Amino acid sequence: MIFAASWAISVRLYSLLQRFAPSNIVIRRVHTRSGIKWGPLVGFAGILVYGLLMVATATVVRGGGPGWVNLFVLVGFWNTVRFAVLIPASTVRLLRVRHQEKAQLRDWQRTPAADLAPADRDRMDAPVPAS
Repeated sequence: MIFAASWAISVRLYSLLQRFAPSNIVIRRVHTRSGIKWGPLVGFAGILVYGLLMVATATVVRGGGPGWVNLFVLVGFWNTVRFAVLIPASTVRLLRVRHQEKAQLRDWQRTPAADLAPADRDRMDAPVPAS
């Protein structure tokens, strides 16, 4: 009974944090196709913001502040690590997606026009947008 209740509370808390925590919203937005190109820039900005938060709150605690401020130090550290991991992860994902798009474009351009439907033949003559 207690296990089920704690499980339900943790699931709801996780859901709330995924929807409303600023770092989760930003990271989720970066993982979209349109936002993936901003990954390194957003990662550096997140490291800067959360690193400063971590240093400032650690200074408050060291100066005799209340102990519960250590929670902000932990949150700052955790989010700094998350944004540091976001930089290489988004770069690798961007390179992989661009490689896949180029391969699809190459395959599509190599397809003989006789094998295509009439609507697809018209699209072959249209210019390809640059990425």
